[in-house]
Amino acid sequence: MPSPFPTLPDAELATLAVRLADSRDEWLLHALKDHTAALLDGLPSVLMQDALRSIQADEGSVWLTPDGGRTLTPCWNNGPQAAGFVGKFSMPAQDGLTGLAFTSSMASSESEVCFNQMQNRTLDDSLGVFTWAMLAVPLRLAGQVWGVITAVRLIRRADLGEVKTMPRCREDFPAGFTPPPSFSVADLNAMETTATVLGRLLDHRLNCWLMRIEE
Repeated sequence: MPSPFPTLPDAELATLAVRLADSRDEWLLHALKDHTAALLDGLPSVLMQDALRSIQADEGSVWLTPDGGRTLTPCWNNGPQAAGFVGKFSMPAQDGLTGLAFTSSMASSESEVCFNQMQNRTLDDSLGVFTWAMLAVPLRLAGQVWGVITAVRLIRRADLGEVKTMPRCREDFPAGFTPPPSFSVADLNAMETTATVLGRLLDHRLNCWLMRIEE
């Protein structure tokens, strides 16, 4: 948002702004590689928790790229198995619906995800779940897409009784089983707003780190 009152150009401040932007980019790369936990701790985590609760998601993640866009890693998750994969799992940045949001810079809402051939199922398989509904929204830091935030509604494999293989259609579910509801357009809009606010919070944190000031 531009200033609501008239201002005069300040050559000294303009020079400092360029230096700040260059230094912030360097700090961002360093943070994405080695310090994502510190980057997302505190208020950013609270923001994600509140947003996911408001849309009744089972859980959600913040995916960031630690290597300039080659891979995506879940650096935050609020699910019960988060400790087993946050900061440990990695996938090619172009893979799956998360990768599509990252490479296209476009948000998406998908239902019946476990039937979608585009889905990267590696993480679901390791966690014993099927992703049924998913929101994926690009996350911009310093004006560029550096990650994705996701929200999911899940089917626990344990809840499907004798079903051991991946269902290929609704008819493969046990009789009487009802999958979770899809996300709404309002839910997607809420996550897009969350991604915008989260990006600005993280930009602010980087600036504070850079200038050695308290948030």
